[in-house]
Amino acid sequence: MIKNLWSKISLLVLVMSSLAASTYGQIALGVKTGLNLNQFSQPGTTVGVNVGVYGSFAVTPFFTVKLEPQYSQEGGGRPDYSRDYSAISDNVNSITFMNPSVTFHNVQVPLLLELTLPEFQDEAVKPKLILGGSYGLMVSAMEQHTKRYSFNDNTVPNTTTPTLDVAYQKENVIDNYARNQFSAIAGFGMEYKLANRTFSFDIRYRQGINNLNQLRFTSPTFTPGTGGNLRSSTVSFNFSMSLFNF
Repeated sequence: MIKNLWSKISLLVLVMSSLAASTYGQIALGVKTGLNLNQFSQPGTTVGVNVGVYGSFAVTPFFTVKLEPQYSQEGGGRPDYSRDYSAISDNVNSITFMNPSVTFHNVQVPLLLELTLPEFQDEAVKPKLILGGSYGLMVSAMEQHTKRYSFNDNTVPNTTTPTLDVAYQKENVIDNYARNQFSAIAGFGMEYKLANRTFSFDIRYRQGINNLNQLRFTSPTFTPGTGGNLRSSTVSFNFSMSLFNF
């Protein structure tokens, strides 16, 4: 029995040694950055960046698991909306937020599977299919908009309500959105392996799964649909480089 156990241990050590000496079983740590094109489930695109680090583990020569904690700017454009101040202000009747554009400052943690074909395992250049998901935590949500103030004017009956536009206003609207976000990711990339470094370029599509909208407008002055379901999506162009290999 002891002899049989020793044989199994020896076989396990031999397999582990083979893994350590091969291209799979290898751990890599590196950095990545990219450009984001963001949109909600409605028209309006914003541009952002992402920057972070990654750790990858080559399960087989054609199957790698990668974790990528990063800072990511996401968001999108929104329809105009208004808020009624007539009940609480003697001067301002309402404020309309025109051409609002929201930038989320998120901490994203994608967990990815990178797949390639077995015949590319010994090649310096490898195409790869990227599949996975991500959890995002919103740190802030900055909205840029033009504010149109509509004033009460009781001096001249039946006249047009006077207005004033104030452009390029910024406001942290984080309370209007869910802070936790879950997403699915798919993409395609190319990996370039040199003697001591590995470089990767890829294009990814990230689709938010859960509703982010926490606006619950009930006044008829609010734009229809502003309080409905809202999911974010991103097309990103990414570059990564390994720093350490184990």
